[in-house]
Amino acid sequence: MLITIGRQYGAGGREVAEILAKELQIPLYDRKLVALIAEHLEKGCKLEELNLTYTNLYGDESPYEHIFDNVVQNDDMFMFKPQSNAIKQLADYYKSGIFVGRCANYILNDYNAYSFFIVADDDFRTTRGQLVYHKSLSELKKEDQKRASYYKSCIVIIVRSTFSIFFF
Repeated sequence: MLITIGRQYGAGGREVAEILAKELQIPLYDRKLVALIAEHLEKGCKLEELNLTYTNLYGDESPYEHIFDNVVQNDDMFMFKPQSNAIKQLADYYKSGIFVGRCANYILNDYNAYSFFIVADDDFRTTRGQLVYHKSLSELKKEDQKRASYYKSCIVIIVRSTFSIFFF
């Protein structure tokens, strides 16, 4: 089962994804993990070598528990193509997983994926923003704008890539 979850910043979408992953016992692929996997794939590593099972990723003695602590995330648009490739390879190889953000709903549009977008009202986001992120609602909304800009930029990259196939 493939699930994609987009969300407003501070709406609790990541927590929903974590609950689903635990309940369904399938991996949760977030920004940091997708970046790490994309980095390994770019270096020629194969998915099966990473052994990305739910137990390995989230078990009591996960070999990945601290490997992500030092991952440097670079959100420049040049990372989109490797991350998109990683998401598609994960979907093709494992046939299940929950993908949070990373334009996964668009990337996996041709797959049989369930896509959700988690939203919350301003009162909930204000309270949660202060308690969890120590940010105001206006700061949360700025993050939403950054996400929307990233999403729009990724769609442009996908469309350009698609058209370049026809021109060559």
